[in-house]
Amino acid sequence: MGRDGQGSDSVVQVPVPPLDSYESGRLFHRLLQLFLRDLKEAGQPVASHQYLLGAVVQLHEPARAEGGGAEAGQPLCACCRTPYPCRTVLGVAVSAELPIPWGTPAAVVPALRDVGLEPRPGGAVTAEQVHWVRGWNAQRAARGSWEIVIPVDRGEVETVAVPDDAAMARYLATAALALGSPFPYGWVEDEAEAAAVRPAAHEQVAQWRVRVRVPYLDAHREFGAAGEDAS
Repeated sequence: MGRDGQGSDSVVQVPVPPLDSYESGRLFHRLLQLFLRDLKEAGQPVASHQYLLGAVVQLHEPARAEGGGAEAGQPLCACCRTPYPCRTVLGVAVSAELPIPWGTPAAVVPALRDVGLEPRPGGAVTAEQVHWVRGWNAQRAARGSWEIVIPVDRGEVETVAVPDDAAMARYLATAALALGSPFPYGWVEDEAEAAAVRPAAHEQVAQWRVRVRVPYLDAHREFGAAGEDAS
């Protein structure tokens, strides 16, 4: 693979964090935004929530080094001023399942460390085990697979098998960066608070129906996964 995640001809891969240049950060950012753009069915208009998510992610783009150069070195988030991808971007990328080609669980650790998610005291990630002190452990099993042991209740455990190092790396990243259930989904809400914003929200929905028809948004209607009726 060539520099910045791009191989020969038109083969492009998502760069693996931690990143080593502004250009690799820019490629990661653009691939994430394209990936989020395609998380709908082809033929559907761009949803307002999708557009807003892209706008938030855009705030956390990689920043050029002072002087405007593209020199080597780990880029910073333009918003957080922490190593890019910051916790917000990495959390979105992992939760949305952007295909980051981490090869092993240990390869995930430096990216997690950059966003403040190092293993707690007593935790360890090696070639043979993962002990993240987050309620579960994993051990290498036969033929390169892994067994994840998750406590359930009163000493009972659930065992989950994953086939290889790459799958274990994805599991570790997802567990460490889980976004959880954002309010109000799965939460008890106050009806008076909901009523306070509902009229304005409905007004914005009506405005979006008009805005989404403008050419720069409507042109993206074709992108996305093929629907059930597609040939």
